[in-house]
Amino acid sequence: MSLLEVDAVTKRFGGLTAVSRFSLTVGAGEIVGLIGPNGAGKTTVFHLLSGFQVPTEGTVRFKGVSVVGAKPHAICRRGLARTFQIVQPFVNLSALDNVMVGAFNRTDEVAAARRRAVEVLDFVGLGARRDVLARELTLPDRKRLEMARGLATQPELLLLDEVMSGLNPTEIEEIIGLIRRIHGQGVSLLIIEHVMRAIMALSQRIVVLHHGEKIAEGGPEAVARDPKVVGAYLGEQS
Repeated sequence: MSLLEVDAVTKRFGGLTAVSRFSLTVGAGEIVGLIGPNGAGKTTVFHLLSGFQVPTEGTVRFKGVSVVGAKPHAICRRGLARTFQIVQPFVNLSALDNVMVGAFNRTDEVAAARRRAVEVLDFVGLGARRDVLARELTLPDRKRLEMARGLATQPELLLLDEVMSGLNPTEIEEIIGLIRRIHGQGVSLLIIEHVMRAIMALSQRIVVLHHGEKIAEGGPEAVARDPKVVGAYLGEQS
């Protein structure tokens, strides 16, 4: 049984169909890439999986149980966490307090949440900056903080939404290394990313969205050679 099963999911906003009959599976231990041009519906898919929006049609099952209509915090507690494309820290809280917010999804004890937050901050490379206010962090550190907050919830599946956008090549390589370490801890990953060399290097399987519809799925090399993908996405990128 797959960890995540998405079956013929559609999302309409009035007369606009943002996602159309989209299906996807993510198995335990997999890294799956989700790519497509801007406006293809990728982030809408993340909203549907994580409970921030409800599908118009179709089903989403996590660990064999439907999560359609469940609240985001309930889905997160089941083991599915996400980051956001535009990082959204609590800017007037420290990095430690931000990550403790995630840790409280699993515990009501302040001491336990603090221990978990310290552990995760060390893991993502922010241990020395744990007392710095989020508003004072650089963009790369805010990206790490966003990932740390998700990891603090102890996910089995983590959805990463463009965690490399706005970073320079050195910073991108560091995030690639961090993602591999996260995967090495047994966390499955579904990744939206426009940095193609990163998504090709990380993903075991890639799914391509265009105008809300899946147009291709397969290994990185096969997807990169698919004429529909080249026309719809790869050919539009620098």
